[in-house]
Formats: sequence, C-alpha cells, structure tokens
Amino acid sequence: MTLTLPPVRRIELGVLAAGALLRVYLSLVNGEANDDHLTVIRIIARQHRLPGLREAWEGFQPKLYHVATAILWDLSPWTSPAAQVRLAQLVACAAGIATLLVLYRILARWDIPPGVRLLTFSLVALNPTLIGLNAQATNDSFVILFATLALAEGCRFFRTGARRAFVIMSAAVVLAALSKGNGLVVFVAVTGTLVLAIIRPEAVPRLSRRRLAGLSAAFVAAFLVVTAALGSYRSNWKDTGNPFAINGDRAPLPHLFRRTYVYRPGTTTIADTYFTFRLVDLLRHPTITNDAEALPLHRTSLWSQLYGRAHFAQFAQHPPSWKNTGPLVLTVGRMILLLALLPTALLVVGMVRALAALTLRGWRSGSPTGPALHEVLLALAAAGFIAFVVVYSLCYRDFSTMKAEFLFPGLLAYAYVFGGEAGRADARCAARPRLRSAGHWAVAALLTLYVTDVAILATQLT
Repeated sequence: MTLTLPPVRRIELGVLAAGALLRVYLSLVNGEANDDHLTVIRIIARQHRLPGLREAWEGFQPKLYHVATAILWDLSPWTSPAAQVRLAQLVACAAGIATLLVLYRILARWDIPPGVRLLTFSLVALNPTLIGLNAQATNDSFVILFATLALAEGCRFFRTGARRAFVIMSAAVVLAALSKGNGLVVFVAVTGTLVLAIIRPEAVPRLSRRRLAGLSAAFVAAFLVVTAALGSYRSNWKDTGNPFAINGDRAPLPHLFRRTYVYRPGTTTIADTYFTFRLVDLLRHPTITNDAEALPLHRTSLWSQLYGRAHFAQFAQHPPSWKNTGPLVLTVGRMILLLALLPTALLVVGMVRALAALTLRGWRSGSPTGPALHEVLLALAAAGFIAFVVVYSLCYRDFSTMKAEFLFPGLLAYAYVFGGEAGRADARCAARPRLRSAGHWAVAALLTLYVTDVAILATQLT
C-alpha cells in the first residue's frame, strides 16, 4: 500500500528540506558571527571552567550553547581553528533545523487552511535573517529552539492538561533561560498563564485548581533553583550586583524630543526611536552603517531597524565578511523591504487583535468569552519579546540593541498570530479572486527573494 501525501504537505516538506539545506551550506562556508562567542567556548574547552563576566566580551551570557560546543570540540578529532568554527556553527545549525521541525509539527495541529499553513511555515523556514543566524556560532539558535519548544508544549498542556507536555514545557523553559537572557521572557509568559489558569475555574482539562497550583509552584521553584545553580545570573550578581548585567554601561535615558547621542546612535529620542517607521529612507538606504557617524535616518528608528533586520540578511552589513553593497544586493534588499510590507501588516493587525482580547476581556476571572489559555500564553510571549527589545534599546541606546534576533525566540507566537490573521484575510478575499491572486504572487515573489538573498550571501562567502 502506497501512502500519497496531499500536494500542500509535499510542498511543505520541500520547503523544510530547502530551509535545512540552506542552513547547512551556509554553516559550512561561513566563518564569522555577529558577536564573539568563540572566546567563551575556547576558555571552557581548554581550561575546563566557565569564564566570568569580564573575561570575554560574551562572558556575561548563559553558557548552555558554549558548554555543549566545548564538549564536542573535546570529543572531535578535528582540532584546527577553522574546523572548530565550522563545528560550532553546525551546532547552531542543528538547533535551527530542530526549530523548523518543532514548528512544522505544531502547525499541523492548528485549525488554519492548508495554504495559510504553508505560507506561515515558508516565511519562517526561508527567512534569510533566521537562516543566517542559524549559520553563526552564537547562542541565539539555542534560545530560539528551546523557547519554541516551550511554547509549543505549553500550548498542548493548557489545551489538554497532559503531564508529559508540562514536563517538556518546564524543561524547555529552563533550557531557554540557560541559553540566553531573553529566554526569561518565556518563563514570565508561562508563569503569567499559570496564574490565570489557577484563577479561572476548570481552566485546564483534567486538573483541579489545587493540583494546578501545586504544579505551578513546582515549576517556579525548579526554574529558580536550576537557573541559579547552572546559569550565569548568580555569578553576574556576585561580580556586579546585577544578575542581568552585560559587558556595557547603561546609558542615560533619552529625552522625549531633544536628540542626544550615546555610543553608536540608535535611540536618540523617544519620539524618533519608538514612534517612527521610515520606509522611504529604508528604500533609499536598504543597509545600515556600523560606525558612530554618517548613519542613515532609519538607524535611529526601532521599528525600521527590526523590520529591515528581520527580512533582509545583508541589511546589517555585519559581520565584516558579510558586507556587500553591490547593485544586485541593494536591488534585492529594496524589493524585499517592499514586498514584506504585506505579511508584516498582517502580523501587526493580528498582534493588535490578540492584545486587545487580553486587555479588554481576557483577564476577567471566569469569563466565558475570554481567550483560551494557549492564546494567552502566545500573546504574552509575543508582547514580552517586543517589550524586551524596547527596554533593552531604552537602557543601552546603542543601535546594536535593535536586533530582530531578540524577537525570534517568540517566532511560534508570531506565527500563530500571523496565521490567524492571514486566514481571515484570505477568507475575506475569496470573493475577489484578482486581489487574492495578487497577494499570492506577492508572497511567492517575496519567498523567491528570500532565497536569492541567502544565495548571494552563500556565493559571496564561498
């Protein structure tokens, strides 16, 4: 008996394979990362100890990725620096591919049209910035994987009350926090949802309020004990008095309208940074500079930076070997930034809808019209990662704090919000076949440009 997959399923598997191959190839030809995590790995591998905050530029980071890579270095027969860099990148690549598998699995359970599911998965699997990040020796791929797994299993737990889902969710939340500091956002989102579940009567199937309170207390206690024992938060607190310290000084808070410049300008005023979206300047200058002077106007706009960085791998012009401002790169960048407006608009509308549901009716105890708990979890995570970037850029103000990679651990939440809104938009356009067809062609063109962006980068590095 031969099993035949539906056409959409076959295409999804093709997208999954393409996304995995692009990640592996880029991992093999790349040689640099946005930040120097290799020094931390070398100290662990050669001296068999965890470096302190001041011993390496990334010494303040939680070190799950670094320890895992250092162990593989010790076990590997390849000892050349180039081979070790590639191995460190392949570790991140494996985490990136695992993230796609988690997303692929949970999307199959969502009640959305097959075409919308395919679109949602493709936008993640072929996103050039995410592919580039998965090919770098950084801890970002680890926190993205474990945050995605935590949210996926969290949704299953709140919908079914399955104990296995609770255990996996709890372990994944801990691993996310041991991978990178912004993994703490997932802990806050899960804890907030658990509190709401205790308040609501019979909120989680098969679990009494008392049982749920016990599980919640165990989750919080286990998280605090393990992260304090194994994370960098305790050592950072001993060194600096701040468990969340980084290797950088906090900047004075910006003014509302009067511009002040700190380090390499990012946040200059509240108005310029948080209340602007400079699309015209993005199209004029589809890349950024990495110095303190001669900066494009959009570099001081948070939403412009997140938009450009999220969709265009060469937007940041970093690391140095990735720099390329050739005519083809700039043309591809401009076309991506134009076509990406459609899915971004759907995401923004979906976010507003999700947050409005929480704000207006979701927090009333026992409300039969409030959002389901898994929707609360995803909305809290989506809002939490955005809040993280806002606070981070407000406190340190260097433009390097305006990175889309800080949002990627919440990609499952953003995929859920986008998928729901894209499904509603597709249904509304059913009576307008020309408009619907134009939207489909625009997204197909965007995905083609995504792959082109990665191909240009891979060719350049090769």
